[in-house]
Amino acid sequence: MRRIYHRFPLQIDLDFEVARPFQDLLSCMARLHNTHMTSKRGDGLIKERILIQVTDGRTQFLDLDDLVPFAENISEAADFRIDFQRTLLTPEKRLPVAENVFYLRIVDKGPTTECYAAKESPRGDMDAMDLREFLKGACE
Repeated sequence: MRRIYHRFPLQIDLDFEVARPFQDLLSCMARLHNTHMTSKRGDGLIKERILIQVTDGRTQFLDLDDLVPFAENISEAADFRIDFQRTLLTPEKRLPVAENVFYLRIVDKGPTTECYAAKESPRGDMDAMDLREFLKGACE
């Protein structure tokens, strides 16, 4: 089933190909969903978390955890909302540092997968090139 968001941005920031079949890229994205890593910076830790949602009913996004089995419910094309959250963890409190939200459309092209990325807002320190490098590094 195609999962296409009706309000996907008409102007995209970057289109690129990932040298993996469509189903492999879906599996990779499922593995990345709701993962985090921490790194030490200054007096606290920085927690970087990745949340991935997929289009449901053309009008909203659904967490990947709510769509089981994930890969069997998607074919041909799908739109995702990828949220990179960065939080400073100190002994006293948690402070949001940055949030980068991207829309990503992936389209099955046989042995490769075509990707279209658009950033939701100009805030944050990442751009579509960073998303491409992240996906290629994690999935190829």
